Amino acid sequence: MPSTDLPHRVAASWQHLPAPAGRVRVGLSGGLDSTVLLHLLAGLRGQFHFDLSATHVRHGLVPGSAAWGDVCRALCERLDVPFAVHDVTVDRAHPGGLEAAARDARRAVLLEDGADWLALAHHRDDQAETVLFRAIRGAGVRGVAGMRAIRPGRGQPGLWRPLLDVPRSALLAYASAHDLSWVDDPSNADARFSRNFLRNDILPSVNARFPGAAAGLARLGRLAAEASDLLDALADADLAALALPGSTHYRRAGALGLTSPRLRNLLRRVLAVAGEAMPDEDRLHELERQFRADAAPAGLRLPVGASALCIYRDAWWLEARASAPVPDAIGWAGEATLGWAGGEVCFRPATGQGVWAAALAGQPCALRRRAGGERLRLHPAGPSRSLKNLLQEAGVPGWLRDELPLLWVGDRLAWIAGVGVAAQFACPPGEKGWLPVWSRWRGGRELQGVQA
Repeated sequence: MPSTDLPHRVAASWQHLPAPAGRVRVGLSGGLDSTVLLHLLAGLRGQFHFDLSATHVRHGLVPGSAAWGDVCRALCERLDVPFAVHDVTVDRAHPGGLEAAARDARRAVLLEDGADWLALAHHRDDQAETVLFRAIRGAGVRGVAGMRAIRPGRGQPGLWRPLLDVPRSALLAYASAHDLSWVDDPSNADARFSRNFLRNDILPSVNARFPGAAAGLARLGRLAAEASDLLDALADADLAALALPGSTHYRRAGALGLTSPRLRNLLRRVLAVAGEAMPDEDRLHELERQFRADAAPAGLRLPVGASALCIYRDAWWLEARASAPVPDAIGWAGEATLGWAGGEVCFRPATGQGVWAAALAGQPCALRRRAGGERLRLHPAGPSRSLKNLLQEAGVPGWLRDELPLLWVGDRLAWIAGVGVAAQFACPPGEKGWLPVWSRWRGGRELQGVQA
């Protein structure tokens, strides 16, 4: 590939970026790849009218690397690109090893606010290495798909890799043609790191025996990405068909009718959307086995990373695994929101719904946790019933019951999350009321809202 084609390649990739794309940040290591990428983007600013900046992250793992920031700064001054340096501490106890720890620390800084897109300089040889590495580890279709050229962000800058189809040889030719200089990271030659071993020892031998192998591996990644997208679309269609109306839960009975591969695909999808790392094949099969077990409807909560796969009766869902401490009591004096056990209880003004506002006048109100022995009458002509029976009838799973907020008005129980409003406090038609809604997690993904 002629080096003169690179600006056209990057420009063509730019055209596929979803809007907005007014601010682009380059992750600038000072090496060949990111140096070429920054030079290319600097030359395209006038054509596409975006603001360009660069960030260099220092993790201090390589002797002499502290000076690399100076090289990056000089390049940015030459190209009139705003530049920043950030120092990070790498978690040496990271379960993925030192490489993964450094990558995560670097990515966390680069994805901070201040840009629409983070431009990364991964090229075709990097993609081939990634696909081969993941294939050796037995990754599924999603893993073998490798890196995506464009990955929109969710509240963060999106990832853009405009050089992903470009061989490293073209970057070398471009750098030579434009008299660019860069730093060489000596750690890239350390064969103790698996990716370096593949890059320096294995892939050159494979390419010598099978010319075009790197391009073939990259093509495999693209095809696997297409297959992965199709599997995601199938899972999304299945989830839509299984969704319980007005809920974040799904019907278990419908899921049991799916074939095993299709059900496991469904589980992979909900875990991926939650940001969880994919469990290995044995773990996924075990999740399916327990999902299908006859005893599951009695109540099942299976930890998967920071999430938990939950089953109760004919419903299943994913929720955050950790639970926050439950307070004994929190007074309520008309606030719109009260924090509760890591989530919040919102009191929404309503007419003819929820707790009757007039019944609260002059009374001390408080949210309290379950203490035992509580009773509530839901219907004026009905009996007073124990909280235990009400929770069973409402389908509240056992692990959730001690977290429930209960609204007390004086010494009378007025509302139980997930159950409803006591008959003597129910808002009459046309009257002003407060509709309590409990969301178990504040911020992030809201997995369950329980209202009156």
